[in-house]
Amino acid sequence: LKVFLQRMEEGKLTFQMLKKQNNMTVPADKISSIQFVSKYDEAGLKTAYSAADYDAVLSILEPLMADIAQYMPIPNNMREPFVMMFEAYRGEEDFANVKKHADLMIATGDEKLVAQTKVALALAAIQKDDFAAAAQISGELENDAAKLYVKAVVERARGNPKAAIQTVNTIIFDHANDQEWLPRGELLNAHLYLDLTSTNSSISTNSAMFTARQVKNIYAGGNIAGEARVFWESLGGEPIEAEEIARRAELRAKAKESKDKTDAEQRAAREKRVAERRAEAVAKREAEAKSVESGAAE
Repeated sequence: LKVFLQRMEEGKLTFQMLKKQNNMTVPADKISSIQFVSKYDEAGLKTAYSAADYDAVLSILEPLMADIAQYMPIPNNMREPFVMMFEAYRGEEDFANVKKHADLMIATGDEKLVAQTKVALALAAIQKDDFAAAAQISGELENDAAKLYVKAVVERARGNPKAAIQTVNTIIFDHANDQEWLPRGELLNAHLYLDLTSTNSSISTNSAMFTARQVKNIYAGGNIAGEARVFWESLGGEPIEAEEIARRAELRAKAKESKDKTDAEQRAAREKRVAERRAEAVAKREAEAKSVESGAAE
């Protein structure tokens, strides 16, 4: 049905049928899905999101979601962009908007999105040093990797990066297939290594830089990889990597030059041997011909 959506309140959807004057209100759970007709820069959004350019993400999505966010509990074609907007708020630590949209995320009933939302709410509590609230939210999580992630963030906020790293390592070792919380945990480790540089002389910025680079490369295409790239660049990773790439290119060029030289020398040697054998064969044939001629003359 083609309709004009009016509002969604208390689990009920109100809409107006095309070419009809009166509104209709029905229970939202009677609607299987909504297909929004929305025009926006999809390619630009995906590029900005994968780069963790959250300002650009929000500039695209906030005007759209102002009207349609309320309908997110019903399955629809704009739910993924809505989640991108939510992630952008989380990434920018705009926890006022995280809280504003949390109920809509949870109302989707999607297990992954519910965990994502509760962790974001726990992060909001941690930012205010409300560790009791964070612990309460963590207790509601069904995903063990997500619980460990919250625990690690709490340990970091309490000034114990070593314990936080150990907690993240538990995610890495025990939940290696969790592609939602493993990248987030590994990126958190990069930040924790940087935290340790002020207290541990054996830890350098390189540890944080290397870990961030791993995250950006292994999980390329996702927003966490984008966040890792932003962090890696802030540590000066880009010029260092460019230098490494140039050095490897130089080594490859030298190796190729050496190989080309060796190949040329070997080719010249082969050609010389062939020429020598050919000359020997010609000389032998000429000698045999002279011998025959000499015998005939006698």
